[in-house]
Amino acid sequence: MSGAPGSGKTTLATALAAQLGWPQVHRDELYAGITAAGDGDRDEVVPQGVAAFWSVTAAYARAGSSVIAEATLYRGQSEAEVRDVLGGRWPIRNLHCVTPTWHERFVARGHEARLNDRALANAPATVPPLDLGCPLLEVDTTDGYDPGLDESARWATA
Repeated sequence: MSGAPGSGKTTLATALAAQLGWPQVHRDELYAGITAAGDGDRDEVVPQGVAAFWSVTAAYARAGSSVIAEATLYRGQSEAEVRDVLGGRWPIRNLHCVTPTWHERFVARGHEARLNDRALANAPATVPPLDLGCPLLEVDTTDGYDPGLDESARWATA
């Protein structure tokens, strides 16, 4: 699952995981856990969090489990990570969250200014979906979900 920060990825991923009974890998939770366990700040743990995210995602796939892996991914960069981790061994579907209000939502969370500025600067890589050559569903999260949760769940399991 991809989309810009504040686009609704976490909320939709949690709802889909509950509806489908699938595990969810949430990169920001990994960052928070790594930060809480050590002395580093968020910027220092990003490489560890990214590595853990892909490692856990791959472990679920190797076990034969469907998984919802949710993170802000970057067009032109994250495709290589997806291919390195999943490498055509397992089917991939990309559910991409979109909303014109993503940045306002992100700012409303109370992030410090440098993170807000970074999110805006990264928009050209995070707002469009990844180019993975796999099935893609764009879900508008501006006001609920369009397509809705049931339709997104059917798409994910097709």
